[in-house]
Amino acid sequence: MSEDSIYQQLRTSLAYLRLTAAAEALPGELDHAMKNKLGHSAFLARLLQVEVAAAEARRQAGLERFGRLPAPWRVEDFDFDAQPSVDRKMIEELATLRFLEDATNVLLIGPPGVGKTMLAVALGRASIEAGYRTYYTTAADLAARCHRAALEKRWATTMRFFAGPRLLIIDLCRLRDYADNSTSGTPKACRRWASRVGLGERARHSYSA
Repeated sequence: MSEDSIYQQLRTSLAYLRLTAAAEALPGELDHAMKNKLGHSAFLARLLQVEVAAAEARRQAGLERFGRLPAPWRVEDFDFDAQPSVDRKMIEELATLRFLEDATNVLLIGPPGVGKTMLAVALGRASIEAGYRTYYTTAADLAARCHRAALEKRWATTMRFFAGPRLLIIDLCRLRDYADNSTSGTPKACRRWASRVGLGERARHSYSA
């Protein structure tokens, strides 16, 4: 079998296995291997690393889309000097994401405008980059979706969705953002959801912001 035939077979096999990135990188990696006199194992390791990197990039992109974070904030973007009441060491500890391993609820408590949303989103960003499934929602949207689920008898499906992410961020809103409590029955639906997934229990720790 000629070298051209072997090359075409390699490309075809990689495409069949859906190793698209490796197939695209094959010509360049073959040239690199010949120029640097790489052995078969070294060549294969480089080629597979291209595919691994592409797969990880796709996975991260999927986590980003699912997470629906409203801004690209990171913990290092937060101005701790402007908000001296925020415990920097505590936030840096939260950024290690050990609270996810412990399944600990985190409450960011404080008046409007001190950066609670920014910190919550920044922790969400850290969670996504660490490979955790993360989802951001506002309390108003959560309440509305719970209410619709109850009316449309899709409660179990909705509960599975919200219980799925490793980190669920619920951003509280002003009272005017909620549905009319007198007619919608939303608070009852949300209390039912909270008791199902454990959010009705007192959090082990709360963090002031």
